[in-house]
Amino acid sequence: MKYLLPILLCFFLQNVFAQEARSSKIDSAEYSIRLFEGRLTRLHEAFDKKDASTMVAAYANLLGDMRQEIDLVSSRAPESPQLTTMQSILDKFEAYSFDPAKPEELKPYLARFDEFYGLMRKERSRK
Repeated sequence: MKYLLPILLCFFLQNVFAQEARSSKIDSAEYSIRLFEGRLTRLHEAFDKKDASTMVAAYANLLGDMRQEIDLVSSRAPESPQLTTMQSILDKFEAYSFDPAKPEELKPYLARFDEFYGLMRKERSRK
């Protein structure tokens, strides 16, 4: 009997937290945009600080995000006007080999990441 109150309290708290989790979910489209934006911000900061390890990680993650976004857009809207531009930006990165010992060579590619980010936002707002 003395354990009944704590058990009931646990059930009540479980329901409260489950409701909060359901109400605070964001859709996957917004999540991928925020994730890309955060990684892009980290890449810019690492570039400014000349932090090679963070640059390498952010660069690799952003390329993966770009590939996923292109796959997503091509499956959802293959006629999208942004798709060809996204693919051409990714092709430029595929032809480039990032050398962390020469971070200045990355500078022109930062604008391409920014451009891709803009295309992501534009594609999501199109729907």
